[in-house]
Amino acid sequence: MVPTVSIIVPAYNAAQWIAQSIQSILDQDYLDIEVIVVNDGSTDNSSGAIPRGDDRLFISHHLHRGVSAARNTGLDLATGEFVMFVDADDYLESHAIGAMVKVIDGVDLVVGSFRKFGTFEMTVEHSSETLDVKEVAQIAMSNLREPRHYQILSGCWAKLFRRALIGRFPDLSTAEDMALNFDYLMRCKKVRFISDIVYHNRKRAESLTTTFDGGNKSGLFGFLEALKYVERFLQPFYSKEQIDSAIDNSKLYHAILYFMRICDHTGEPMNDVFKRLYP
Repeated sequence: MVPTVSIIVPAYNAAQWIAQSIQSILDQDYLDIEVIVVNDGSTDNSSGAIPRGDDRLFISHHLHRGVSAARNTGLDLATGEFVMFVDADDYLESHAIGAMVKVIDGVDLVVGSFRKFGTFEMTVEHSSETLDVKEVAQIAMSNLREPRHYQILSGCWAKLFRRALIGRFPDLSTAEDMALNFDYLMRCKKVRFISDIVYHNRKRAESLTTTFDGGNKSGLFGFLEALKYVERFLQPFYSKEQIDSAIDNSKLYHAILYFMRICDHTGEPMNDVFKRLYP
């Protein structure tokens, strides 16, 4: 029997892109899918822009509670053996689901390569191979030490999860997908990486990581909380000193990166933004 894949799409004010995103899923060469769109209280025409007429498509509506709650709603509704996540402003390669299901036997997670596009262009790739979790930990540690590289484990998209193993997204406004990934990896034995580009991730200036709320510093820098999940995953494989050093490096990098993004987004001088964060 061919397994069903549940594809969860959280949507908030994505009317400009959601038709392309959903169509890229419905047009897959792998047909045994259910597409769960969670409309997270959109105030634009996101719901109206969703393609209709396919009985594999389900739409859930609720008040705006954020991407973590939307994805968790999708997980509550999912019935497939496997789960994928697609953001409403991104899209899949036509062979993505089939390529990932093809290699899921004997492993707990499939990780595909992906392309970032929009405000900048970047491809994040990994050679096709099966690794145990200790070897996956080496990739995670490499990313902490060199955050501009080894980003293959960052997003929850471009991945095929086993629904029986997946947890819940924590209530974070940034890096919630990284937290889910590393929580999931703690229940894995083997992970399959594939070199195929399966996903296209749109980078936008107005994304959550550039939304500035001076009264919610912890929300903006939610990656600090997400790094605790990475730390717990690494503990069986590295000493506390090694982990602390790598985590500190990642914290510094991301704090500087997010601060730069805030300044670019608001157009304010760095000194003024800093005083708004810490008056």
